Amino acid sequence: MSGFTKVSSAIVAVFISCFLIFSCLVYFQITQNIEEETTSALSQVQKMVTLNLPADAVKTIAEQSPHLSVRYFTGRISSDGIVTNTMAVDNANSFIHIPLYENYHLIITPHASAELRQNLDFFYLVAALFLATFVLLLLTLRVAVKQRLEPLNQLSKALKVLKEGTLTQQFAHSDIHELNQVINEFQNLQVALNHKEQQLVKIDKQLALLQEQERSYLAQELHDNVGQLLTTIKAHAYILVNSHEQSVLQLSAKKVQEMSHQISNSIRILTAHLHPLVLDKVSLHASLEKLVYEQELAMPAIQWDVSINLKGYKEDRERDIHIYRFVQEALNNVVKHASATMVNVDIVGNEQKLSVEISDNGCGLNKHVVENIGMSSMRSRARCIGGTCSILPAQEKSFNGAPINRGVRVTLNVTLLAPSTQLDAIVA
Repeated sequence: MSGFTKVSSAIVAVFISCFLIFSCLVYFQITQNIEEETTSALSQVQKMVTLNLPADAVKTIAEQSPHLSVRYFTGRISSDGIVTNTMAVDNANSFIHIPLYENYHLIITPHASAELRQNLDFFYLVAALFLATFVLLLLTLRVAVKQRLEPLNQLSKALKVLKEGTLTQQFAHSDIHELNQVINEFQNLQVALNHKEQQLVKIDKQLALLQEQERSYLAQELHDNVGQLLTTIKAHAYILVNSHEQSVLQLSAKKVQEMSHQISNSIRILTAHLHPLVLDKVSLHASLEKLVYEQELAMPAIQWDVSINLKGYKEDRERDIHIYRFVQEALNNVVKHASATMVNVDIVGNEQKLSVEISDNGCGLNKHVVENIGMSSMRSRARCIGGTCSILPAQEKSFNGAPINRGVRVTLNVTLLAPSTQLDAIVA
C-alpha cells in the first residue's frame, strides 16, 4: 500500500465518521425544532379556539401553517380518541377539533413530516455537494502528490542503481524545499561514495604493491643471505667429510658453526618482520617498550622522550598487533625520513580508551607529499580497530611565541569502552 493510499484511507475514514456524527446531530436538531414549531403552532390555534374565533377563520389561519394539517371529520369523538372506519388518533391532546354541528367536526392535527422531508432534502443536497467537493479534492490531491513525489520515485530508483555501483544523473529541481534537501544529500552521498571507492581502489593497488615488495624483500633476504650461507655450509660440510687434516676440519667446523648462528639470526629477523613474536611472550606494554628501546639503540644521536602507561588496559591479541604495527611504522618513518634530533613518544591506555602520539622535530611534511604505503597502512590499521588516525605537522613555538610548523605529529585514538557502559557495569 502506497503512502498516498494510506493517507487517503485515513482522511476518508475521518470524514465518514465526522459526517455520520454531524448527520445525527443535524437530524436530532431538525426534529427538535420542528417539534417545537409544531407545538407552538398548535398552541396558537388552541388560543384562537379558546377566544371563540369563527371556524372558517381558524381553518384559514391553520391551513397557512406548514406544521398543521386541517380536515373535516364526520363521526363521534370519544374521550380516548377519534374513531372512524379508516383511521384512529389515539391521543386526544395531539389534535384540536372544532365542532361545527352534530357529528361534524373540523380537525387540526400536527403535520411535521412534510417540513421534515423538506429539511432532509435540503440536507441531502448539501451533503451531496460536500461529498462531490471532497471527492474532487482527493483526486486533485492525488494528482498533486503524485507530481510532487515524482522526485522521490526517481530517488528510489537511483538508490537501487547506486546499490549496484552505478552513479545516476542529476535530478530535476523540485519546488519543495525538503525534497531538494534530500536530493542534495543523496548527490553528496554519491560523490562521497565515489571518492571512497577511488580511495579503496588506490589502497588495493598500494596493498598489492606492498605485497610484491614484501615478497621481493623475502626472496632477496633468502637468496642473498640464507642461500649464500647454506651454500657455504655445504662446501664446508664437503670438506669435513673428505678432508683428513685436523686444522682444516677444525676451521671448517668453526665456519659451519658461525654460519649456522648467522642463519638463525637471519630467520629470527625475518620472522619478526613477518609477525611480532614478542607479543606472544610478553604484554603490549613490554613489547612497545622493547620496540622503542631498540630504536633508541639504533639511533643514539636522537634525543628520546618516552612515556608508556597502559595501566588498566585490557589486552586483545588482534587489536594489540595493529597497535604494535602502527607504532612500529610511525617510528620507522621517523628514523628513515624525518632527520629529527628529538622524538616524543606518548602512549596512554586504560579500560576506556587508548591514545598514541609520536611527534618529532624533523623536516616535516612537504606540501606536495603524496601519501605513501606506510601512511595508508597506519590509517588502515586504525580503521580495523575502530580508531582514528591523524598525520599532521607538529607545532612548536618560536622565540617570539608564534607557532611554527616543524616535524610531524602522528596520533591514534581508540575508544575501548564507553563511560556510560562502564558506569552501568559498576552499578550492576
